[in-house]
Amino acid sequence: MDFLKGKIMHSVPTSAEQKRYEQFLDQEARQEAARRLAAEHEQHTAQRDAHTERRSADRQPRNAVRALLDDAKRQSGERAFYNQDGTLRHVVKEPAAASVASLNLRELTVPAFLDGQGMHRSRSPLGESAGKVTTFSSALLLASRAHQAGAHIILVDEAPDAIQQPNGEIAWKRRNARFDVIEAATFAMVADGANVADSALPVYRAMIDVDTMPSYGFRVPLSRADQKAYEGGQLEDATLVSIALGIARAADAALLSAIAASTPATFSLGAAAALGIEFAELRALVGTTGTGAAVGQDGTLRAAGVLAELTADTSATIVGAFNRAAVAVHADIRLVAERVNLHGELVLTCWINLQPLLPLPGAFWSVGA
Repeated sequence: MDFLKGKIMHSVPTSAEQKRYEQFLDQEARQEAARRLAAEHEQHTAQRDAHTERRSADRQPRNAVRALLDDAKRQSGERAFYNQDGTLRHVVKEPAAASVASLNLRELTVPAFLDGQGMHRSRSPLGESAGKVTTFSSALLLASRAHQAGAHIILVDEAPDAIQQPNGEIAWKRRNARFDVIEAATFAMVADGANVADSALPVYRAMIDVDTMPSYGFRVPLSRADQKAYEGGQLEDATLVSIALGIARAADAALLSAIAASTPATFSLGAAAALGIEFAELRALVGTTGTGAAVGQDGTLRAAGVLAELTADTSATIVGAFNRAAVAVHADIRLVAERVNLHGELVLTCWINLQPLLPLPGAFWSVGA
């Protein structure tokens, strides 16, 4: 093996020594290939783990809000302009240092709030069990009093982008949507030889127009003290839960305001029966004045004998078939985080568009004292 150890040989190696030398080279090549494969596997595993972490972070809404707030903190309130030689020419102050994000309600999830977190106790009216994932759209349904009474919450997406035709023309797309209430057709006895009287088709429609949806906003200043008072992403979690509850409240307020604007008549069982409504369809929402509401001996809240729930989004008491009403909510919400000064103080603004849909306003009544 002196030949393999690198010593100078004065004789030609034998065939056996040559074979051992070739085997030695093959073994070195195999070991080098194994080391290279191990390194490539380790690199691939690291890239896969990093990609998984990024995907996991993208699925977490609190990370999106945290990234928005962090980006706003890094925004500069000034823009510098330089000469060709690299010297500073002048500085222009920006009107506001802000970061903007558009988040889809279908993709967002509401953070799970535990009842006890160390020495701190957190409470959310959504009341989810540990480990359960709740989407924003589901949170709206859980938190909306109008939906609990039977109203529909409809998420509406933006129309697709315009398409350029082969001839150069631009084709704009419009997403038509509506909420229809279909009632029973009225049949009448017809005598022999008589004609059937014309009747209106009992289909009531409310069109959804994304372009004219009213905007609703929420704006909250976040001082440095406020930001330090929350730890471990709690500020972002609390913000998202509050926004989910607030959108539900805004939807309720919009629908109840539309019902009040229709000047509903005073409720009576006869009026509901004349419209063909089942008693089980009726629900009541009792406003801040509590008009006509009372708690029965069974512990249930009722208004004019109809099962009721409290709401802070109207002062009146409304009874109706809420399953004949809806609220269209734009599927995207816009978040704007502004850095208002050099001390890191922020202002967070959330925008949402929604439209009440009331194709059959006669299905709602007011309750007097």
